[in-house]
Amino acid sequence: VIFVRDYSGSMDGEPTRAVVTQHLMIYAWLMVQYQTLVIPRFIVHDTEAKEVSVQNYFRKRAGGGTLIASGYKKINDIVEGEGLAKDYNIYVFQGTDGDDFDDGRTAIPELKKILGYANRTGISVLKHPYYGNEESSFEKSIKKAGILEKRDLLRIHAMLSGNVSDEQNIEAVKALIAQD
Repeated sequence: VIFVRDYSGSMDGEPTRAVVTQHLMIYAWLMVQYQTLVIPRFIVHDTEAKEVSVQNYFRKRAGGGTLIASGYKKINDIVEGEGLAKDYNIYVFQGTDGDDFDDGRTAIPELKKILGYANRTGISVLKHPYYGNEESSFEKSIKKAGILEKRDLLRIHAMLSGNVSDEQNIEAVKALIAQD
């Protein structure tokens, strides 16, 4: 299971709290249900991605700009470099505010690679309240790429990042892991 989160400057505060809470819920559930059967990996990104420890993942503070593709490329490098797809079921859970410097041009090809081997990819988009219900650049690029139809592989849950309640985080997690 690979957890990846955007820790760019725009994720400071509420968006990061919500993503960290959601990922902690998923992580805790997996560790209780499957214990030694789950091998978690943790990646943070701004314009560059890096793999970090579980402690750093849940504590890391906001960084610089945003390039979502850097996180996806890091996932692909790990999975392909270590040959993980042939021996493991791969699950990816991502948290972002949907800002992306290149509007998905490099993220979409990397995400398509992930969807080629992942059993599930769940993306939580925590939009800043000043965006309202407007789609983020990342959401628009996913829609334009036509990959939203792959509901068995890709789940996206978008919500406003201001004052997120525990109930809203639980609903987001359910949306990301649910089976139809």
